[in-house]
Amino acid sequence: MRLSSLLSLSVLSIGTLGAPLADEQVILKDIPTVDEGARVARTLVNRESLTNINTIKTIKQLDGSVRHLPVSSMEYYADCDSDGDPYWLAIDVGGTNQNIIRGSDYSFTIRVGDHPNTEKVDESYPGSIPASPAGSPRVQLTGRLQKITFTNPFDPKKVALERCFLAKHPDAAVWLPNNIVTPHKSHWTKLVVDGVYMVGGFGDRAYIGEINAELYHSAEIIEENN
Repeated sequence: MRLSSLLSLSVLSIGTLGAPLADEQVILKDIPTVDEGARVARTLVNRESLTNINTIKTIKQLDGSVRHLPVSSMEYYADCDSDGDPYWLAIDVGGTNQNIIRGSDYSFTIRVGDHPNTEKVDESYPGSIPASPAGSPRVQLTGRLQKITFTNPFDPKKVALERCFLAKHPDAAVWLPNNIVTPHKSHWTKLVVDGVYMVGGFGDRAYIGEINAELYHSAEIIEENN
């Protein structure tokens, strides 16, 4: 086959996989700015409630050598303060928490669809393609974990946090901190975000790149479609 024919097939294949062709072409000036990307990131974190927390598990081998294995576990969270810093209900003996205690770095990743299947969440975002997971937003968050404790069991902030969290995750009621029924101890922790990497979808129509933490926190949440 001639080289020109191969190139034509390659261009056609790329278009089929998602790049717009002909009248679907997106004008470059219409690609969202970092400010618009920040709004999508904040909205995504606010709407969803499941995250994969990525850590490094240190494994001692039988021969005495040490292996550092990247692992990712699904965890429950909720943006109960609507400030972009998610609350994580951490199980003390859980592998994710134990890896962090042992000094592992960590990051939170959240994507469209990261919510219990009993909950309806608006999955429409500017620049995204709803029918395409690859064309939909996902975000990676880094920061410091702030442990949240309450000395008064009737503290209004504690009550509000539990009410908000259980609205997203009713099944978590049995392992709330200080619940005498749960077989495992748990604690509240909040990720105070200091770094954001956003993939809003395909790069010809959505923002992809770093987002300054201050810009992320100040971004307005997009109203849901009714």
